[in-house]
Amino acid sequence: MTDHATAAAPDLRRHPPRRWNVTVDGVIWLPRMIDKARAYVAGTLGLYLYGQSPIDALVLRAARVDYAQFLAAVRTAADDGAVLAALERQAPGAIERLLCFSRRPPPGVRLWVHALDFDDGYVTLPGSSRWRAVSPLIFRPLATLLRRVFPLKPETEAGA
Repeated sequence: MTDHATAAAPDLRRHPPRRWNVTVDGVIWLPRMIDKARAYVAGTLGLYLYGQSPIDALVLRAARVDYAQFLAAVRTAADDGAVLAALERQAPGAIERLLCFSRRPPPGVRLWVHALDFDDGYVTLPGSSRWRAVSPLIFRPLATLLRRVFPLKPETEAGA
């Protein structure tokens, strides 16, 4: 069996994952989360969070799957559509629930995605280059702290 997560892993140490509003069959956030899961498996996650992101947790809750099920889907699926289909097989109704999430994200999500757009460089504002120069000084310790406080557990790493 091919581990598609490793084969298609982006290097998030060099560039950001896909933007939050990139969709797979109308579902937002999922392509970004797939990028982060693949990078996690390949060891190229950089400062991004996988297993500690509150938005990832909201998406998984909407789908009614856990990190282990999601990671198993990413490892075995050749593309984004196949990941979505695997989630539907694992939790019937997942696609419709994810579409509902996409049409009407929970209140705090909109604020966070705009901050992510800025931090990832998808949106630029005056002074953006200065922010990107100092943001690793803020986010590196924050990512380290979150990974310590909320580590992925072995059962979270299905197929690892």
